[in-house]
Amino acid sequence: MSVIKIEPLKKEDFAEIIAFCDRWIGVGYFNEEELEKVFEASFFEDEVVSFVARSEQEIAAIRLTFAPGTWDKLITTGLSPNRWSMEFQEVAYFKSLFVADTFQAQGLGRQLSEKSMQVLRRKGAKGILCHSWLESPHNSSVRYLEKFGFKEVCRHQEYWKEVDYLCIRCAPGRCLCTAVEMLKELE
Repeated sequence: MSVIKIEPLKKEDFAEIIAFCDRWIGVGYFNEEELEKVFEASFFEDEVVSFVARSEQEIAAIRLTFAPGTWDKLITTGLSPNRWSMEFQEVAYFKSLFVADTFQAQGLGRQLSEKSMQVLRRKGAKGILCHSWLESPHNSSVRYLEKFGFKEVCRHQEYWKEVDYLCIRCAPGRCLCTAVEMLKELE
């Protein structure tokens, strides 16, 4: 078993993250321009809230998170703020969590998410929103978030259909998967 380091997201990680995502999520899910937006939205004042887990050889997992007040123009669909218990500007956004198959069941996703939540709590965020993949194997995405205390707000059919990538579930056409809008209140 290799040693895993968890580090804040850096621009130098972009090419490796794109290759990682092409392999484990679907070709074209992220590109350089998209990751630049993610990187900019990852700053909560002076700290980064997105993290990369890396073994000696490769990226093992990523947690991409948007700080409160940074993502209102990045995520514009599938939002139900009238159902939230807090103001939009107080809410962070869990953009993506991906763990390579070869590193699953080692707690990396939890460690990355906890690292993001530590920074968010310390900086005063009130909650975290995300869109969970309902059709994930064994509904693992929703179940994982429920263990962290996320609660379902609403479901959005064919949420990713406008994203130009080859979904590993729906290929060769557009992604027809359902997103579950989920919210966690931070204590």
